[in-house]
Amino acid sequence: MKLLVTPRLLMRPFAESDLDDLAALYANPFVMRYIGRGTILSRQESLKRLKRMIGDLLADGFGMLAVIERKEKRLVGCCGLRKLDGSQELELGFLFEERSWGKGFATEAAKEVMRYAFSEMKLGKLVALIHPLNLAARRVLEKLGMKYIEQSLFEGIECLKYELSNTFTKPFAYTSKLSSLVFAMK
Repeated sequence: MKLLVTPRLLMRPFAESDLDDLAALYANPFVMRYIGRGTILSRQESLKRLKRMIGDLLADGFGMLAVIERKEKRLVGCCGLRKLDGSQELELGFLFEERSWGKGFATEAAKEVMRYAFSEMKLGKLVALIHPLNLAARRVLEKLGMKYIEQSLFEGIECLKYELSNTFTKPFAYTSKLSSLVFAMK
């Protein structure tokens, strides 16, 4: 997956040097309340997840990316694609630190990942799974044009499934000039 750039964000592959920031993100119970089983992760669990994200990106060519706020040059979250276990579908996912909420970072990052998935990877559709009470994530998905499909269980966890088919004929306006700044990872 390429380095992705938006007006305010840089999305790059995770590195082991991101562990402190990622562990702090995963240790915040308010941030994690709608993620997975709603529990925080220990530093060791964060390291395992970090290594898995790095490995997924190398193995598959796509994955979760570290989201860096360009102005302050700090990690504010993660956004990217992941394979849904037992399915051929790819999920759009995002998670941001609490002090970054309400700034439009999730929408901006997810929009660029979607542009990449549809324009560069030529995917036919993307899905997103969210906790039913995560109203902020629902608003982000709806801003992106994703449509609610169904309520279901995924890995024993109740979630709402959203979907968007690739109907884009040209990249999102603000990414067209910035796309020339991307570099191949491999």
